[in-house]
Amino acid sequence: MLSARQCPPWVNSSDVAEGGHQQSVMLAELRNMAPRFESIAPLRTSMKAVIAVALGTALFSAVLAVSQADAASRRKKARLSSVIPPAAAVVQPQLDRFMACDVKVRDYLREGGAVLRVTKIEVDDARLQLNIQHEYGEAGRTNRKYLRGDSEEEMRRDLRGLLDEFGLAAAAAAAGRAWYVIASRKIIPEPRDGSTEDTSPWVAFVFADIQGKCRPVAFYRSIDRDKLDAELSKKLDE
Repeated sequence: MLSARQCPPWVNSSDVAEGGHQQSVMLAELRNMAPRFESIAPLRTSMKAVIAVALGTALFSAVLAVSQADAASRRKKARLSSVIPPAAAVVQPQLDRFMACDVKVRDYLREGGAVLRVTKIEVDDARLQLNIQHEYGEAGRTNRKYLRGDSEEEMRRDLRGLLDEFGLAAAAAAAGRAWYVIASRKIIPEPRDGSTEDTSPWVAFVFADIQGKCRPVAFYRSIDRDKLDAELSKKLDE
């Protein structure tokens, strides 16, 4: 700072003196503010520390909550696994050899008879008949089916239905899902007209498991035992 003696002639000494006074005042104020800044710095540092601690606590709490939830889920699964046995341990019911016809076949044999596996069903789509073959030979042709309907269109719909049934029966026989049952005449109702022309005590039915249901395929009104295979004839007495 210039003193009044060092001022050039063109500078007013009173101005110089006043300017020096102002500088002195400003320096004094800066010295007074320095302690304030020094006191603020530790405050900022402490606030940062508090925020860091709060964030750390929140993060730890979140991790702890997730861990507890995961542990609870594992304990629940362990309890369920101890209560519910695995699928391999569940005893599955054994598939009956007569499949969907398990009840029907046995019911028709309640008065004696024999059951044979049908090996083949041949479809005569012209005469609308079936030729049934079983383990001991041929059962013979079934009775003819007659078309029903008052018009040609109705009869055509009936024809398509019959052919579909024949096709399903033939497929069931090829897959081993059809049976020829020789049963006692006692299980069927007596003829309404009192006819006694069917003197044989045996009749026969053909059943097939078609789409999970037991369906009747054919019926033989009279079975001549003398024409049966000798071994098959013995089965009727068992």
